[in-house]
Amino acid sequence: MAAMVPGPETLSGLDCQAGYVSFSCTGDYNSKAAGERKFSAAQLAFVTGKRFVIAVDDSKKHNGFCTGSRTQNLRD
Repeated sequence: MAAMVPGPETLSGLDCQAGYVSFSCTGDYNSKAAGERKFSAAQLAFVTGKRFVIAVDDSKKHNGFCTGSRTQNLRD
């Protein structure tokens, strides 16, 4: 999981737990490898201080936390 600012609960129309998004590294909603790649992309953004975009899906949750269905690191 990764912290999201602003949190996914602030996005219009989404029903998510506050503050975090899951990448389904357990393999429930994508392969474990895909979940790890999404998490690695989030770590890269954190370490480099670059912007990071997450498409949030509230139809797929882990303990109430929404899943990031797509991730993208941005050049700034």
